[in-house]
Amino acid sequence: MPTTAPASTLRVALVGNPNTGKSTLFSALAGVRQRVGNYPGVTIEKKTGLLRNGDLTLELIDLPGTYSLAPHSPDDLVVVEVLLGRLADQPAPDAVLSIVDASNLERNLFLLSQVLSLELPTIVALNMVDLAQKREIDIDVPMLAQRLGVPVVAVQANRHIGLRQLKKELAAKVRESSQPGQRKLERENVRDNPFP
Repeated sequence: MPTTAPASTLRVALVGNPNTGKSTLFSALAGVRQRVGNYPGVTIEKKTGLLRNGDLTLELIDLPGTYSLAPHSPDDLVVVEVLLGRLADQPAPDAVLSIVDASNLERNLFLLSQVLSLELPTIVALNMVDLAQKREIDIDVPMLAQRLGVPVVAVQANRHIGLRQLKKELAAKVRESSQPGQRKLERENVRDNPFP
């Protein structure tokens, strides 16, 4: 089973805070079609996988968990570099799948706001909705999508709930725009080497 993406494959970066179920969702979407390596020059794991949805093949990039696009660690810097298309072997993603923990929404919205400021086509996977319900947190998903201005899909990655709808929304968003969006995060806001 091939794990390398054809040249015409569109790339989707998975972004989220640590412990949001991002890697669980990545595995649920990519299945066994995954590759693991390192980013050039660092020992940070690079995980990619393929998602086939009808006639569309997407290369999924599972980025390290981060709380912010202001890099404070090598992992954070890799996330920023990938999103901005600054790595030689990694073109900018065609879209972003932002994974948000429904049971801790406020903490997750900071990173999401930074991702949205990049103006890349974005979809939000509202994960862990079961935990939010257990904590009696009620989220109006259509209202959240309206306020954010991007599609929001409620999922339970560990149980594969909501994945069909997520794949449908992701395919529609990627087809809608096959060109990377306008980058607003200015070069001077991201230090070239934050680790002297």
